[in-house]
Amino acid sequence: MLYQLSYTRTTLIKPQPAPRVKGSDQPPTRPCEHARMTPLLPRKPKRLGCNTVTNTPEDDSGPMDAAPAAKRKPSKGEEALNAVLDLNEWFAGTRNLDEILQDTAERIAKAMKVKACGIRLLNEETGEMVIRAVYNLSDAYLNKGPVVLGENPIDTAAMAGETVFIENAATDPRVRYGRQAEEEGLVSGLCVPMTYRGQTVGVIRVYSGRRHRFSREEEALLRSAGSQSAAGIIEARLVEQHRETERYTRQMHYAGEIQRRMIPSSAPDHKFVDFGCVYDPSLELGGDFYDFIDLGGDGNIGFSIADVVGKGIPAALMMASVRSALRAHAPSRADIRRIISRVNQHMCRDTLPSEFVTLFYGVFHADRRRLTYINAGHDPPLLLRGDTLRELDTGGLVIGVVPDAEHSEDTVDLQPDDVIVFYTDGVVDALNYEDEAFGRQRLRESISKYRDCPAPELAEQIKWDTRRFAGLAQQNDDITIVVAKVR
Repeated sequence: MLYQLSYTRTTLIKPQPAPRVKGSDQPPTRPCEHARMTPLLPRKPKRLGCNTVTNTPEDDSGPMDAAPAAKRKPSKGEEALNAVLDLNEWFAGTRNLDEILQDTAERIAKAMKVKACGIRLLNEETGEMVIRAVYNLSDAYLNKGPVVLGENPIDTAAMAGETVFIENAATDPRVRYGRQAEEEGLVSGLCVPMTYRGQTVGVIRVYSGRRHRFSREEEALLRSAGSQSAAGIIEARLVEQHRETERYTRQMHYAGEIQRRMIPSSAPDHKFVDFGCVYDPSLELGGDFYDFIDLGGDGNIGFSIADVVGKGIPAALMMASVRSALRAHAPSRADIRRIISRVNQHMCRDTLPSEFVTLFYGVFHADRRRLTYINAGHDPPLLLRGDTLRELDTGGLVIGVVPDAEHSEDTVDLQPDDVIVFYTDGVVDALNYEDEAFGRQRLRESISKYRDCPAPELAEQIKWDTRRFAGLAQQNDDITIVVAKVR
C-alpha cells in the first residue's frame, strides 16, 4: 500500500528583540530563529484506506504535529478503487497485452471479492466474443461453446453501453449456457462494456458464488476498470498497427529498390544514336519500365518501353514478368514479330483478362541508321525530322489479352539530327488543378522547343515542362521518357 507524504514550506524569520517588561529582571524572550523545514515533494494520488493522514500545503486545517489516525483495514470498495487506479500503471508498461489482461481479471476479482472474472473482446469479422482473460473459470466452462454477439442479449446490451445485472445465471433466460454456469458455481453476475472514447472493444463479467446484489459503487468501479482496460487495448492495437505499417513500408521500400535496379542505370553506347532517359514513378513501386538489351556481337541494341495497367505491387510484378520474357526471347531471335508473339503468349497464360501491358519494342541496328519496331498498343513515339513530327504506331493489340494476336512491324531509316521521343501516358495525362491534361500537343511543342539539346537534357526538359504545367497538383501515374538522338 502506498502512502501520501506531504510537507510544509518554511519561511526564515529574522530574530527581533522582544521588549523587556518594565520592572522585570527577566531577559526578553526570543522567537524561533527558523521554522522546521522539510522539502516539498510531488504528491502521488491519495489512496483509500491508508494508515495515516498528514496535512498537505493545501490543507492546513489541522495542527502540524497531529497524532496519526487510528489504523483501519481498507474497505472492499476502497480496495477495488485502488486496483482500478493501478491499471493505468499496468497498461502504460511494455508487457504483453494478454498478460496484462490476465492480471487485470485477477486483480478485479480479488479486489471486488467475487468468485470469477472474464474479459471477452469482439472479433469484428466473425461477431464472436472471444475470451481473452479469465480468473477462476475452468477449461470445461470456457469450452462450453461460442459466444456470438448477435445471439447473446447480455453482451449485446453491454456492447451498447449498458450495465447488465444477472441475479441467477442458472435461471436467467438471457444466459445461453445456464446449466454450465450452475455446474461452475456461478450465481449472480455483472457485465459492463469496455469503452474508451466512444469505442467499445469488449465486455468484462464478474460472477459471485452466491446471490448478490451489486451496489452502485461496485458497478461504477467495474465500469471504470472496463474503460481503463479498453484504453490499454486500443493503445496496444494502435501500436501494433503502427508497427505493421512500418514493416509494410520497409518491405515496399526494399521492393522499390529492387525494381529500380531493373531500370538501366545508364544508357548504352551506340554507333549512331545517343540516349537520354527519365524514370519517375508516382509510388514506391511503378508499372512503367524501359530497357536496353544487348543482342550480341553485331552491336544491335534492343529497346523496350512499356506501361502495365494498374499501380503498386500488382503492376510491379507484371512489369518484372514482361521484362523477364523480353530478355529471355529477344537475344535468340532476329524476327521481332516472333519475339512479341512469345511475350504475348507468356503474359496471356499468367494474367487475367483485365490485366494487360502496352509495349513498344524496337531494334537499333549497328550497321546503319535504322530502327525496326512493333508498337503493341503503346502511346506512339514521336519522330522529329526537320519540322515534321511522325508517330511510330505500326503494331497491333496490347500484350496479355489475345493469345494468338498478330502484330505488324515497321522499319524506319533514320537520318542525322533525327529525334525520337518515347514516353508513357503519365506524360500526356498529367493534370493541372483545372483537370486539364498536358496532352500530345504540348508534348510536341516541348520536343520542338528543346530539339537542339543533348538527348539527356532534352528528356529532362520534357519532364520539367510536364511538372511546370501540373504545378503542385498530385500526379497519380508514372512518368517515363527516353530520347534517342541520331548522330
